[in-house]
Amino acid sequence: MVRWASLIERDPHQLIALLRPSWASGDDIAPVAGKPSAIDLAFADPVFRVTGLTGRSRADVKSFFRLSDTELDRIASGSWRIPLRPAWQVAARIRNVADPRNERLILFGVMIMIVGVIAVAQWLL
Repeated sequence: MVRWASLIERDPHQLIALLRPSWASGDDIAPVAGKPSAIDLAFADPVFRVTGLTGRSRADVKSFFRLSDTELDRIASGSWRIPLRPAWQVAARIRNVADPRNERLILFGVMIMIVGVIAVAQWLL
């Protein structure tokens, strides 16, 4: 996963096409826009192909990286409103799926701040 993120981060301002979510109907590998998707960039890497990435389909990528539908959707899916993302955002999504601790720490910090604000408001009233 780290290699996949670093491949995408080589050009952080490149636009990456997002795929349709797994629950949407249609082609499972066709990007929403005409740019390469994160799956296309992973398949273009010879190291991934030599180590077992056999195709560009969702099933191939899920089995190679051991991802669930939800995790792959978090990384590579978009919608008709957001068909493209900068490469650095897609790489951040990959890193968050690979190691969700940082994401949880941010959520925990926000929850602590909210509780603190509520406690101060109750104390002042």
